[in-house]
Amino acid sequence: MPGSSSPSTKNHLTYLDSARGIAALMVFASHFIGLFLHDKMNVHYLFLIFNGNDAVSFFFVLSGFVLSYKYLVLDKPLDIKKYYVTRIFRIFPAYFIAVTISALMANREQMNLNTLTDLFILNKRQFWEEALLFRLYNKYLIVGWSLTIEMGVSLIIPFFVALAIRDKKLISYLIVVLLVIGVYFCNSLHFLFGVLIACYFSKIRDASFKETKWYKYRYAILPLAFVLFSLRHIDAIAPLGSMYNYLAGYLSVDFFVYSGIAAFVFLVAIIHSRSAQKFLEKKPLIFMGKISYGVYLVHVTLLNYIYYFFTHYDTPAHHILLLILAVIIYFMGTLVAATLMHYLIELPFIRVGKRIVGRMKPSLIISREPNQNQ
Repeated sequence: MPGSSSPSTKNHLTYLDSARGIAALMVFASHFIGLFLHDKMNVHYLFLIFNGNDAVSFFFVLSGFVLSYKYLVLDKPLDIKKYYVTRIFRIFPAYFIAVTISALMANREQMNLNTLTDLFILNKRQFWEEALLFRLYNKYLIVGWSLTIEMGVSLIIPFFVALAIRDKKLISYLIVVLLVIGVYFCNSLHFLFGVLIACYFSKIRDASFKETKWYKYRYAILPLAFVLFSLRHIDAIAPLGSMYNYLAGYLSVDFFVYSGIAAFVFLVAIIHSRSAQKFLEKKPLIFMGKISYGVYLVHVTLLNYIYYFFTHYDTPAHHILLLILAVIIYFMGTLVAATLMHYLIELPFIRVGKRIVGRMKPSLIISREPNQNQ
């Protein structure tokens, strides 16, 4: 796609914020469906559309792209120490507030001084392991597992950037190696897909991309990507069979790998398609993208409280009017809480991080040589 002065070609790609917001809404919807409707119907049919499980794959691929975009596309130097400080202030403050609220809500029926002491001081309930994103320990905030991975892989993004600067083909080789090794490294694989997109961002966006050998098969590739993205739910509806299970186990490949490949295809399609970008650049979607991290963090706690109300008071949750009321409360409550989280927690701490980085001395710098081609 040829460059232009449109918002999509500025340094900040707002349409990708919107894409992240839509993915967050998929997680938001899938948790409601799974909790309220799991015993009423085969929810896997709904999960073909509201696929929250695999929306996380899109988050990871998008993060890999966004974290490397500044250095591989805009050619900014990467100061490792400053990068780490910025990343910590982006992820931790809002997460810490969310997991603290979740822990308090989980212990609300026995809240007293002893409970608070056990929780926050003596750590008898392993709060601090979860609050510090330690090794996938998630008891109070179930979405925290993905943030543990996000934070962990973020630490090695500079290594991926250094490889890409040295030779972007090395990223492709590393992806192949991880695919061969199997599922144990699939989390890094998702981020690498995003880094690979950053390596070829200019070519993907350019009009000449239509002349590539892959582009003419787009009407087959996109539906196949949707199948891969939804394969875990397709398998739940119509099992793939023992032979597939044997081969997948032997090759150490799980559904998360498939959805990562699908997310890669979706992100490439979005970056190339101006029509998709125009749709995603609508103001409501951009706003949802801005508060998407807050939506992701707060919705589970609110949902658990709503479900607690329905079950604790023997409310007939299957009643359609009450179900609609639950949806409204869930949506509006999440929207308000996520907005407050964004403006009162996320943005202030991002500014604090920037001020700290601004006063830091340079550390190890990763940058492209002046005469080195992209």
